[in-house]
Amino acid sequence: MAVTLMKLLENAEREFSVDLIAGSVGLSNTIRWVHILEDNGSKPFLHGNELIITTGAGHPDTKWLAGFVRMLKKAGAAGVVIALGGNIPEVPEDVMLFCEHNAFPLFTAERGTEILDLSYDLCRKIVGAERHDHAIINAFRAIFADHSALKTHSKLLVRAGFTDSDRYTVICSCLMSGSGEPADPSELIARNSIGDSSANSASRPVVFVHNGILAAVCRNCGGEEIKSLCGQIVEAALPMSGTAVFTGVSESGAGLDGIAAAYEQAEAAMVSAVISGRSREYYRNIGIMKLILGVRDMGILRAYVRENLGALLDHDAEHGTDLARVLRVYLENNSSVNETAAIGKVHRNTVNSKMRTIRELLGRELDDAGKSRLIIAFLADDVLRIYDEKLSSLKKA
Repeated sequence: MAVTLMKLLENAEREFSVDLIAGSVGLSNTIRWVHILEDNGSKPFLHGNELIITTGAGHPDTKWLAGFVRMLKKAGAAGVVIALGGNIPEVPEDVMLFCEHNAFPLFTAERGTEILDLSYDLCRKIVGAERHDHAIINAFRAIFADHSALKTHSKLLVRAGFTDSDRYTVICSCLMSGSGEPADPSELIARNSIGDSSANSASRPVVFVHNGILAAVCRNCGGEEIKSLCGQIVEAALPMSGTAVFTGVSESGAGLDGIAAAYEQAEAAMVSAVISGRSREYYRNIGIMKLILGVRDMGILRAYVRENLGALLDHDAEHGTDLARVLRVYLENNSSVNETAAIGKVHRNTVNSKMRTIRELLGRELDDAGKSRLIIAFLADDVLRIYDEKLSSLKKA
């Protein structure tokens, strides 16, 4: 949602005599701030996505410019404005060629341009764009929390270009440290321009943190664009050593009215990804987890787990046994005693003995209906564990 160079400077030619002379391919670069710099040693002061203005003050000629521009590009700056006059009568050809070949927008400001006025004007536009972005993000947060909030925020979203004729996909990602503890994704957004590389600004996703989860609302994005965005999130997390990313992707739904449901789908798919250990899950592929994760009242799931597994869980806790684990392995391997024994590295007679105890504690035989209830109970227990041990701490942050 950040403002692009093209948008930021669309009226600068008329107001401040600013002209683009090279690097037009990079006009979709996003801008975080504007700096006036004159020194090749300024790289430590840049965080990326800045527009740099330079006048050549303190330099006797233009020989320094080539190295300066290369430094800016390497530091992740979005572009440069060179004020002509004084020690920079014109931009050297090698500087223009570098910017053109590296999609690094190069602008010139004519003699007499008030550089401070230009800087103030651009900064005001950036602040205004950030306020606009925050309003949209807060609208989506409100809609995620309460679908009825759409009535309050629909006019704002429509003015911002989000309409009922668009199709929306929501992505939810949670970060887990090497120790299995949740990590705050805010750092990813602060350090990276996730989604800003979208070729079409109209389909650029809105990326923000909601209840400790990295959320992205994507408009009219195809499968490849969604896949690319998921890859960007994983790549952004790479510097956070040992951190794993688990992402859920909703179905693509039509109209603003479907955004809240898409968020619930994405969160459900994300939880399923955490449980399965897969880095990415699509809601359409999570099977019976749709039913379990569709239950919003955790009390219902707790009651179901207690009803079906309580006797085993209590026995294991009291006696230090592993009956619940053995039962789950047994059910997940088509009720095969041999497979269960092989996985547990025990004799099949040990498994048969434990299965007799399990039937006694459950008070019933394991017919097909009973097995189905137990499998659902195990999956519900997984969901409760993820929410209790991981997601709940994120939402309190």
